[in-house]
Amino acid sequence: MTNLTTKATNAMTFLPHRTSKYGVFALVFGAVALIPVGASAAPSGTMGPKNPPAASARAAPEASFRLQGSLVKLATYRGRKRMIWEVATWCGSCKAGLKAFAHHQALIDKSDMKIIVLRDYKNGGYPGITIDKFAAKVAPSLLKDPHFVFGEATKAFGAAYNPRHFVDIYQLIDARNRIVLTSSAPSVTFGKIEHFIASGAK
Repeated sequence: MTNLTTKATNAMTFLPHRTSKYGVFALVFGAVALIPVGASAAPSGTMGPKNPPAASARAAPEASFRLQGSLVKLATYRGRKRMIWEVATWCGSCKAGLKAFAHHQALIDKSDMKIIVLRDYKNGGYPGITIDKFAAKVAPSLLKDPHFVFGEATKAFGAAYNPRHFVDIYQLIDARNRIVLTSSAPSVTFGKIEHFIASGAK
Protein backbone atom coordinates (compact mmCIF):
# COMPACT_ATOMS: atom_id res chain seq x y z
CA MET A 1 0.00 0.00 0.00
CA THR A 2 2.93 2.39 0.80
CA ASN A 3 4.50 1.81 -2.63
CA LEU A 4 1.20 2.50 -4.38
CA THR A 5 0.71 5.73 -2.44
CA THR A 6 4.29 6.86 -3.20
CA LYS A 7 3.82 6.18 -6.91
CA ALA A 8 0.59 8.14 -6.96
CA THR A 9 2.27 11.07 -5.16
CA ASN A 10 5.23 11.05 -7.54
CA ALA A 11 2.91 10.96 -10.54
CA MET A 12 1.02 14.00 -9.26
CA THR A 13 4.32 15.87 -8.76
CA PHE A 14 5.07 15.68 -12.48
CA LEU A 15 1.57 16.54 -13.66
CA PRO A 16 1.41 19.70 -15.81
CA HIS A 17 0.00 22.69 -13.94
CA ARG A 18 -2.95 22.80 -16.33
CA THR A 19 -4.18 19.36 -15.16
CA SER A 20 -7.68 19.68 -13.69
CA LYS A 21 -8.54 18.70 -10.14
CA TYR A 22 -10.70 15.93 -11.64
CA GLY A 23 -7.66 14.40 -13.31
CA VAL A 24 -5.79 14.35 -10.01
CA PHE A 25 -8.78 12.71 -8.30
CA ALA A 26 -8.93 10.04 -10.99
CA LEU A 27 -5.23 9.24 -10.53
CA VAL A 28 -5.47 8.92 -6.75
CA PHE A 29 -8.70 6.88 -6.99
CA GLY A 30 -7.05 4.54 -9.48
CA ALA A 31 -4.08 3.99 -7.16
CA VAL A 32 -6.34 3.21 -4.21
CA ALA A 33 -8.35 0.79 -6.33
CA LEU A 34 -5.18 -1.25 -6.85
CA ILE A 35 -4.94 -2.07 -3.13
CA PRO A 36 -5.53 -5.83 -2.73
CA VAL A 37 -8.99 -6.77 -1.52
CA GLY A 38 -7.45 -9.11 1.04
CA ALA A 39 -5.96 -6.10 2.83
CA SER A 40 -9.35 -5.24 4.34
CA ALA A 41 -10.24 -6.54 7.78
CA ALA A 42 -12.11 -9.83 8.11
CA PRO A 43 -15.76 -9.65 9.26
CA SER A 44 -16.16 -9.51 13.01
CA GLY A 45 -18.97 -9.08 15.47
CA THR A 46 -20.17 -9.85 18.98
CA MET A 47 -21.92 -13.10 19.82
CA GLY A 48 -24.87 -13.19 22.16
CA PRO A 49 -24.17 -14.40 25.72
CA LYS A 50 -24.23 -18.19 26.05
CA ASN A 51 -25.13 -18.10 29.75
CA PRO A 52 -27.04 -14.89 30.48
CA PRO A 53 -28.62 -14.38 33.91
CA ALA A 54 -31.92 -16.22 34.28
CA ALA A 55 -34.91 -13.99 33.60
CA SER A 56 -38.63 -14.37 34.02
CA ALA A 57 -40.48 -15.55 30.93
CA ARG A 58 -41.88 -12.66 28.90
CA ALA A 59 -44.25 -12.41 25.99
CA ALA A 60 -42.57 -12.76 22.62
CA PRO A 61 -43.03 -9.49 20.70
CA GLU A 62 -44.80 -9.62 17.37
CA ALA A 63 -42.59 -9.04 14.35
CA SER A 64 -42.32 -10.02 10.70
CA PHE A 65 -39.44 -11.49 8.70
CA ARG A 66 -38.87 -12.08 5.01
CA LEU A 67 -39.43 -15.52 3.55
CA GLN A 68 -38.66 -15.87 -0.15
CA GLY A 69 -39.31 -12.16 -0.63
CA SER A 70 -42.61 -12.02 1.28
CA LEU A 71 -43.25 -10.71 4.78
CA VAL A 72 -44.32 -13.42 7.24
CA LYS A 73 -45.64 -12.70 10.73
CA LEU A 74 -44.09 -14.60 13.59
CA ALA A 75 -47.65 -15.16 14.86
CA THR A 76 -48.06 -17.61 11.97
CA TYR A 77 -46.25 -20.18 14.12
CA ARG A 78 -47.94 -19.37 17.42
CA GLY A 79 -49.25 -22.29 19.47
CA ARG A 80 -46.16 -24.46 19.15
CA LYS A 81 -42.63 -24.37 20.48
CA ARG A 82 -40.35 -22.15 18.44
CA MET A 83 -36.75 -21.19 18.28
CA ILE A 84 -35.73 -17.94 16.62
CA TRP A 85 -32.07 -17.93 15.69
CA GLU A 86 -30.45 -14.90 14.07
CA VAL A 87 -27.17 -15.57 12.28
CA ALA A 88 -24.63 -13.99 9.96
CA THR A 89 -23.64 -16.13 7.01
CA TRP A 90 -19.93 -15.34 7.53
CA CYS A 91 -20.07 -16.31 11.22
CA GLY A 92 -18.07 -19.39 12.29
CA SER A 93 -20.19 -20.21 15.33
CA CYS A 94 -23.33 -19.95 13.17
CA LYS A 95 -21.87 -22.48 10.75
CA ALA A 96 -21.03 -24.82 13.64
CA GLY A 97 -24.54 -24.35 15.07
CA LEU A 98 -26.19 -25.29 11.79
CA LYS A 99 -24.04 -28.43 11.63
CA ALA A 100 -25.15 -29.26 15.18
CA PHE A 101 -28.80 -29.08 14.11
CA ALA A 102 -28.08 -31.38 11.17
CA HIS A 103 -26.42 -33.80 13.59
CA HIS A 104 -29.50 -33.73 15.87
CA GLN A 105 -32.04 -33.59 13.04
CA ALA A 106 -33.73 -36.83 14.08
CA LEU A 107 -34.41 -35.38 17.55
CA ILE A 108 -35.91 -32.23 16.03
CA ASP A 109 -38.05 -34.24 13.63
CA LYS A 110 -39.65 -36.16 16.51
CA SER A 111 -40.80 -32.90 18.09
CA ASP A 112 -43.40 -30.29 17.22
CA MET A 113 -40.80 -27.55 17.31
CA LYS A 114 -40.30 -24.98 14.57
CA ILE A 115 -36.80 -23.57 14.18
CA ILE A 116 -36.73 -20.21 12.39
CA VAL A 117 -33.24 -19.37 11.17
CA LEU A 118 -32.91 -15.77 10.01
CA ARG A 119 -29.98 -13.99 8.46
CA ASP A 120 -29.21 -10.91 10.55
CA TYR A 121 -30.45 -7.60 9.20
CA LYS A 122 -27.77 -6.52 6.69
CA ASN A 123 -25.92 -9.75 7.55
CA GLY A 124 -24.31 -8.29 10.65
CA GLY A 125 -22.84 -5.37 8.73
CA TYR A 126 -20.90 -7.32 6.12
CA PRO A 127 -21.70 -8.78 2.68
CA GLY A 128 -22.21 -12.50 2.41
CA ILE A 129 -24.19 -15.29 0.81
CA THR A 130 -27.95 -15.59 1.28
CA ILE A 131 -29.39 -17.68 4.09
CA ASP A 132 -30.57 -20.36 1.63
CA LYS A 133 -27.10 -20.66 0.09
CA PHE A 134 -25.62 -20.77 3.58
CA ALA A 135 -27.88 -23.66 4.57
CA ALA A 136 -27.28 -25.45 1.26
CA LYS A 137 -23.54 -25.20 1.81
CA VAL A 138 -23.44 -26.18 5.49
CA ALA A 139 -26.46 -28.43 6.16
CA PRO A 140 -28.46 -29.06 2.96
CA SER A 141 -30.73 -31.68 4.58
CA LEU A 142 -32.32 -28.96 6.72
CA LEU A 143 -33.63 -27.03 3.71
CA LYS A 144 -36.25 -29.70 3.00
CA ASP A 145 -37.09 -30.36 6.64
CA PRO A 146 -40.53 -28.91 7.54
CA HIS A 147 -39.30 -28.18 11.08
CA PHE A 148 -36.90 -25.54 9.73
CA VAL A 149 -37.63 -22.15 8.18
CA PHE A 150 -34.87 -20.04 6.59
CA GLY A 151 -35.50 -16.34 6.08
CA GLU A 152 -34.18 -12.80 6.50
CA ALA A 153 -34.64 -10.56 9.54
CA THR A 154 -36.12 -7.15 8.81
CA LYS A 155 -34.87 -4.02 10.57
CA ALA A 156 -37.97 -4.06 12.80
CA PHE A 157 -37.46 -7.75 13.60
CA GLY A 158 -33.87 -7.06 14.60
CA ALA A 159 -34.98 -4.18 16.82
CA ALA A 160 -37.43 -6.50 18.61
CA TYR A 161 -35.25 -9.60 18.99
CA ASN A 162 -31.66 -8.47 18.52
CA PRO A 163 -31.36 -4.77 19.46
CA ARG A 164 -27.68 -5.14 20.41
CA HIS A 165 -26.85 -6.52 16.95
CA PHE A 166 -25.31 -9.81 18.02
CA VAL A 167 -24.23 -11.96 15.08
CA ASP A 168 -25.38 -15.18 16.77
CA ILE A 169 -28.32 -15.16 19.17
CA TYR A 170 -31.43 -17.26 19.71
CA GLN A 171 -34.63 -17.25 21.75
CA LEU A 172 -36.68 -20.27 22.79
CA ILE A 173 -40.40 -19.53 22.80
CA ASP A 174 -42.96 -21.85 24.36
CA ALA A 175 -46.43 -22.68 23.08
CA ARG A 176 -47.89 -19.89 25.22
CA ASN A 177 -45.77 -17.37 23.30
CA ARG A 178 -43.34 -16.72 26.13
CA ILE A 179 -39.59 -16.32 25.67
CA VAL A 180 -38.19 -18.76 28.20
CA LEU A 181 -34.52 -18.60 27.25
CA THR A 182 -32.08 -16.43 25.31
CA SER A 183 -28.66 -17.78 24.39
CA SER A 184 -26.26 -18.27 21.49
CA ALA A 185 -23.89 -20.77 19.81
CA PRO A 186 -26.19 -23.82 19.48
CA SER A 187 -23.19 -26.09 18.90
CA VAL A 188 -22.09 -25.33 22.46
CA THR A 189 -25.48 -24.84 24.13
CA PHE A 190 -27.50 -27.56 22.40
CA GLY A 191 -28.20 -29.17 25.77
CA LYS A 192 -30.47 -26.21 26.59
CA ILE A 193 -32.35 -26.66 23.34
CA GLU A 194 -32.71 -30.39 23.93
CA HIS A 195 -34.07 -29.73 27.44
CA PHE A 196 -36.57 -27.26 25.97
CA ILE A 197 -37.75 -29.83 23.43
CA ALA A 198 -38.19 -32.45 26.14
CA SER A 199 -40.03 -30.13 28.56
CA GLY A 200 -43.68 -30.95 29.30
CA ALA A 201 -45.55 -28.32 27.33
CA LYS A 202 -45.46 -28.37 23.56
